Amino acid sequence: MLDIINIGTSGLLGNEQGLRTVGNNLANVNTTGFKGAQAQFASLFDQSAGMGTGGNSSGMEVLGNSINFQAGSNQSTGNPLDLMINGDGFFAVRHDGQVLYTRSGNFHFDASGVLVNASGDHVLALDGNGGLADVKVNPEDRSMPKATTTVQFAGNLSSTVSTPAVAQTVNGVSVIDAGGATHNLNLSFTNSGDGSFAVTVTDAATNTQVGTGTIKFTGGFPAADSSSLKFSYAPAGQTATDITLSFGANVTSLASATTLTSMSQDGYAAGTVQNQTIDADGVVNITYSNGQSVKGARLVLANFRAPEDLEDAGRSAFALKSGSAVQYGYAGLGGFGGLTSGHLEGSNVDMAEEFSNLIVMQRGYQAASHVISTANDMIQELFDMKGNR
Repeated sequence: MLDIINIGTSGLLGNEQGLRTVGNNLANVNTTGFKGAQAQFASLFDQSAGMGTGGNSSGMEVLGNSINFQAGSNQSTGNPLDLMINGDGFFAVRHDGQVLYTRSGNFHFDASGVLVNASGDHVLALDGNGGLADVKVNPEDRSMPKATTTVQFAGNLSSTVSTPAVAQTVNGVSVIDAGGATHNLNLSFTNSGDGSFAVTVTDAATNTQVGTGTIKFTGGFPAADSSSLKFSYAPAGQTATDITLSFGANVTSLASATTLTSMSQDGYAAGTVQNQTIDADGVVNITYSNGQSVKGARLVLANFRAPEDLEDAGRSAFALKSGSAVQYGYAGLGGFGGLTSGHLEGSNVDMAEEFSNLIVMQRGYQAASHVISTANDMIQELFDMKGNR
């Protein structure tokens, strides 16, 4: 009779563990990247039990939890550093020196410029030697300036011929020197009467001539061999830079009024780190205040032979079981899924299913408790029978 109480006790403990698993699932229904689990039960087999039958099932045991690795819900956040994996793969992160794997992509750069997740774990990339390395952006990094080499113009340069010739001017043409400083140039155009214009370039700050040349128009459009002029510009304290003034397809010389203006120039000042984003292949893009951008490290993804190779490590992360192997690669390559920025993978917990499991565990616990109560009553009945003899 005592073995019946042991059977009932195993039922209490097993369903208690199952209830703990269900409760943990429900508690994490809104946890990013969380993977629900289900308790796995098996019957105990006690060969010493039974009456000459050679064995008998005696209670239950919990084999552990089976993790559900199905993808969770798609949650839009608008944060360019939030990432969701579309397909196979896990992000690799380092926590206290241990490499863990997660589908939770709520990332940000910490104060030292290291890419971390919400738990503070370092998000990993592959270095030049194929090893795992932190993804880092130096917040003090600078984008070096670039001197202007080409200025593009647009608009009309009046073809009207005045006698004597009257110069037409375009003032305040901005260029940048090698040190990143901005300077203004003034241009003067003198119509020669045959479609040609003599051009004089002066430094607006010093009113000194820095370049001359000739441009020519045929039928109101720039002649292919005379549509630009080149000069060397050396502001005080800076090395000389060759600058080309280009009067291309966007420039005309018609009888209408002069509307000529500088459309663009290819120089830029120094810039500081302004923003970081991660694109669909996991490459970090760094944008500077001067409008320039560079590509940084590329996040690594991990994959495994089977889900059973992973065990729950908490914080929506998983550890690799001893003896299992991991394969590293990049998003969109070699069977790995792509990435969607501005989105997160939510929990994959099905609340309806979990509430059903909640009832099942409760009923199982009640049934096991009734087994114990009934066995206790039977034992008490035996004691009462002996006392009445």
